[in-house]
Amino acid sequence: MRLASTLTSALLAGVVVLSGSVAAQAAPKPLPVVQAEEFSDAASYLALINPQTQLSPADYTPKKLVNVAGTSNKLRPKAAEAVEDLMAGARNAGHSLKLLSAYRSYGRQAVLFNQYQAKYGTTYAERISARPGTSEHQLGLAADVGSIGSSTDLKESFGQTKAGIWVAEHAADYGLIIRYPQGKEEITGYKYEPWHVRYVGKDHAAAMKQSKAETFEEYHQMLRDAKQDSAKDDAQTVENSVTVEEESKPADEPKKDEKKSADETNQVNDDDLLVLRFLPPYRDWGFGFTQE
Repeated sequence: MRLASTLTSALLAGVVVLSGSVAAQAAPKPLPVVQAEEFSDAASYLALINPQTQLSPADYTPKKLVNVAGTSNKLRPKAAEAVEDLMAGARNAGHSLKLLSAYRSYGRQAVLFNQYQAKYGTTYAERISARPGTSEHQLGLAADVGSIGSSTDLKESFGQTKAGIWVAEHAADYGLIIRYPQGKEEITGYKYEPWHVRYVGKDHAAAMKQSKAETFEEYHQMLRDAKQDSAKDDAQTVENSVTVEEESKPADEPKKDEKKSADETNQVNDDDLLVLRFLPPYRDWGFGFTQE
């Protein structure tokens, strides 16, 4: 019986330890800390661009663009490195990717949108192409990829190919996200584009994946909410510290003049007694009132 009890206790202890370990592992990590200017600065890796949010300035041009290795397409340095690593990773996994498009200037985007508008009409053109000043390609952070030898370039069917599936599963490993996921057109403003990847950095790509946010818009809002909550907490902390400081201050000591006792205030000095000696003799001021 003692042996069975000991074994049972050990087993239960092991379960508790294991449960605690699993719970600790499952605890979500906090979202990365973001500065306020990162939400609106066009040069930020978190810049949000969509049909409702225009670049500022509209004709923004990245300060530095470099060629993506083996191509004439340009991206900002870290985005170019991420796309190069993505393509190398795909190649190691048995998938041959190619870069279809990368940075586009305001002028180039205007030409493309006008062509789509003339061919398909404004409504459909806005679903498949960005107006100039609202394109992620203008940020120098977005790229369109395809599969070599495939007929799925810039088509939704790319998402069902082995290469497309691999890109969706591993993009975050390189700091990239699928910017326009399937079924989220009402949020992103664009049709499903499994070929369009956007660089946000490895920390944010991993945080977005863990947060279960399905679109960059949703993740962006999460970051804003976290920033706002943090500001409120900081303000509360300051308020609490001020209150504690005030409560810990010693009470004001009375002034020296206030320390005089009633006896000290009423004390008769020698000059007073001298005056009393010259008053009429029918009163003995030293012992109170008396009869002559």
